[in-house]
Amino acid sequence: MIKNDVPIPPPTKCVVLGAGAWGTAMAIHLAAQRQSVVLVPRNEAHAERMRAENGNMEYIPGIHFPENLQISSDFTTILDCDFIFFACPSAGIIEFCQRVRAVFSSADPPVKPFLITLCKGLVPDSMRLPLSVVRKILPTFPCGVFSGPTYAMDVAKGLPTAAVLAADGVPTKIVQCARETINAPNFRVHTSTDTTGVELGGCLKNPYAIGIGLAAGMNYGDNGRAALLTCMMAELVRIGVALGGTSDTFYGLSGLGDLFATATGKWSRNRMFGERVGRGESPEAIIGSQKSVVEGYRSTKYVHKICKAKNLYTPILDEIYSILYKDGHADCTPQKFMSSISERE
Repeated sequence: MIKNDVPIPPPTKCVVLGAGAWGTAMAIHLAAQRQSVVLVPRNEAHAERMRAENGNMEYIPGIHFPENLQISSDFTTILDCDFIFFACPSAGIIEFCQRVRAVFSSADPPVKPFLITLCKGLVPDSMRLPLSVVRKILPTFPCGVFSGPTYAMDVAKGLPTAAVLAADGVPTKIVQCARETINAPNFRVHTSTDTTGVELGGCLKNPYAIGIGLAAGMNYGDNGRAALLTCMMAELVRIGVALGGTSDTFYGLSGLGDLFATATGKWSRNRMFGERVGRGESPEAIIGSQKSVVEGYRSTKYVHKICKAKNLYTPILDEIYSILYKDGHADCTPQKFMSSISERE
């Protein structure tokens, strides 16, 4: 028997900052859960295009927005929200945090929104994880990270997905409310307190996805790619644990799950970039010719530098770095790639 007197909780207000593929997909998903959602692009011109198209056809072609999804380039919309999702490339997290701080500097709400980063990379120059930037610029706000195998088009279409929401030092009630806001029958949300591990998993998998792309571009067979992916996972865990994450985290959705998806998915920008380099194209020329961000290109350089400073043993990452940054792409062959790695082991 259905009880009609059970109160229905009001929808939470979510603001997604950044209207690339992942930010748009997250906004569409949240709106499908009947939440109050505002998608905020970087500028008004992009907002106008999305309103006219009733979608973001540049990044999520063929998907139209739910009626309850609002588009606004006005950052003040964050003043009365419950959750703010940072859906920008890692290179943009400082600017977005500064803009959020500027808005709240003139209006300090009694209950601050929960800030959730969706970034998967290291911040340029400082080589910090995005969450550490959020904590430094907005120290009085509760914050966390959301990561996992989250191909944007799958999420926008409502296809089965699972990911991890990690927060450390945030009241359980806030984390649970965020989980319930995102969670759906088609989108399962797990929770963790290992923010470092979850964030590192999303960052470290990108260089290795490029590596699998390199192997595909050099016409590796399934056997070679499977062997390479297995070794990559062991190396990823070794790096991640050395940098402060826990091994269990890396064998979960934000590590193994995201690595598998990004290394094998035909949609993966990192994998496709690696394929083109493996076929002999210049990494710099590829990066300069496309609008979308290949997070793994920069992450390879930054993670390699961190690993060398800590004297970590990373033969696969070393070879990927050499190919991308030391003109090793000019004579890429399957034998050279595999033998270079084997010789270091």
